[in-house]
Amino acid sequence: MQWVDRMNLAIDYIETHLTEQIDPVEINRIMACTYSVFQRSFAPITGIQLSEYIRRRRLSSAAYDLQNTNHRVLDIAVKYGYDSADAFSSAFKRMHGITPQEARSSDANLKFYTRLTFTFMIMGVNEMNYRVLNKDSFNVLGIRRTTPYGGGTWAIIKSDGTAQKLQEIGGHLCDLGLCFGYDDEGNDDYMCGIEYSGEDIDGFDRYLCPAASWLVFTAKGTISGGILSQTWKRIYGEFMPQSEYNQLDLPTIEQYIEWDESTDTCHVDIFIPVHR
Repeated sequence: MQWVDRMNLAIDYIETHLTEQIDPVEINRIMACTYSVFQRSFAPITGIQLSEYIRRRRLSSAAYDLQNTNHRVLDIAVKYGYDSADAFSSAFKRMHGITPQEARSSDANLKFYTRLTFTFMIMGVNEMNYRVLNKDSFNVLGIRRTTPYGGGTWAIIKSDGTAQKLQEIGGHLCDLGLCFGYDDEGNDDYMCGIEYSGEDIDGFDRYLCPAASWLVFTAKGTISGGILSQTWKRIYGEFMPQSEYNQLDLPTIEQYIEWDESTDTCHVDIFIPVHR
């Protein structure tokens, strides 16, 4: 089965279960990969986190129900997975700009997010350079946090002096960013750190990355031009669907060789754990 077919089947499953819990096991079966890998690859391809896509689709459907049925707001809230009318009203207003009660008006202005559809496109005019690296197990020392986005952890270590401490420990800039995946709210389990073989240090987290094979891609260009996000999108949108590699359920890694906002330049190596 082609990758594009699997993605459309996964979206079909999500669409038919908007009023139910999404079953990770079913996504595993459809995509032939783990749910966490599917979550991590979804945003680079589509530009939106999986949890945010599901939230928008549910609130789009809820708006339809409000305008076309006489069901109570609480009943509609529960139907789309909200524990209370207040929680539903808050989420609804953030997206639509009006309350559920106001949405019942015939002249209410509402937002609608359509379902995603994946289609085949001819790509490959621009080559993608990569290398395969077989690496023994290694330790990472740093700070691991779950924040609304990976940059949240970087903001923490840069503002509280932790990045400087890690630089002193390692003898070089804190250069590693490990993405472990996302929770149901789209928050990113992310670790900033350095490769480290010494003893544990109080106040720092530690992660042992097992021996694995890694695909290594390079994002090099301007920060403002979005070269990093573009490279991630090409990895999951062009390379992985057509390659003979499958991603392992290990964290992906970004190694920040250069990131200088004053000169708008960056050089980041992206490591994807894989097997053939």
